[in-house]
Amino acid sequence: MRANRTVAVAALGLVAVLGLAACGSGGGGATGSAPAVADQRAADAGTQGQAAEAPAQAGGGQAGGGQTNPRQPGEGTAVSDAGQQVPAGQRAVVRSAQLSIEVPDVYQAARRTADVGARFGGYVSDERTEARASAIELKVAADRLDDALAALSEVGTRVINRSQQAKDVTDQLVDLQSRVASQRASVARVRALFDRAGGIAETVQIEAELARRQADLESLEQRAAALGNQVELATITVRISGPGPAAADEPDSTGFIDGLGAGWRAFLASANVLLTVFGALLPFLVALAVPTAVAVWAVRRRRPPARPTPAAQAAHAVPGPPAGS
Repeated sequence: MRANRTVAVAALGLVAVLGLAACGSGGGGATGSAPAVADQRAADAGTQGQAAEAPAQAGGGQAGGGQTNPRQPGEGTAVSDAGQQVPAGQRAVVRSAQLSIEVPDVYQAARRTADVGARFGGYVSDERTEARASAIELKVAADRLDDALAALSEVGTRVINRSQQAKDVTDQLVDLQSRVASQRASVARVRALFDRAGGIAETVQIEAELARRQADLESLEQRAAALGNQVELATITVRISGPGPAAADEPDSTGFIDGLGAGWRAFLASANVLLTVFGALLPFLVALAVPTAVAVWAVRRRRPPARPTPAAQAAHAVPGPPAGS
């Protein structure tokens, strides 16, 4: 009996242990997404920190030891903030230029300017042409900027001014490229976690993280592409102006006849101004004259007739017969 009781107690204990183990494994599958994503973010942060420390390690080697960093660049190279090597002879430079020319025909010169841009691997990005002036923005191959400026100078009869600028963006471009590479690796790692996701909650959480990182990757790629286009294509702003108006030779206006003619012209101009003002006021004068006349007539009609004075009565009296007649 005691042996049977011992076997029963052992069996119940084994069943309880197996039940606890099953519950623990199920709970771990439901809550395993948060640690996995957190570990992935920590790994990405460590990768970015290593990328930021790469230039310092490349310049000074490892701390406490005399070993040489295998990524340390040799002579003739430059290292960006991201730690990537850029050959010194292949600097990323954004070039631009401005050119002002004078031409006899503005429209013909604008067409020739567009042809020059197409000839040197570019296109017209903006144009505003009028009868006497034109402003055209060209995009040409950066390595052919000087040749394009020379060809554009031949379009006009005279070069008014010419200027150039250059901006080194090597560090910015390499930094963007490095961040793009790191973000691509991050997206790939999150995709691997997404493929191994077991539950719905874990799948939703990893999918949201993947979408966020994919959006960051696309933004970085667009910025890198835009900066690369600025490096590949130089900008030329061409201002075209037509010839100035020829000043007519005015005769010497002196003498009595010339003065009389000038005075007569001034009189006619003054009379024209006065007539213009009178014509503008005439409708208002007519509109005000009618009610004014009616008001004056009404006032006079209501006024009593004036009594004659004694002097007036004596003057108008009929003389009587003389006294004593």
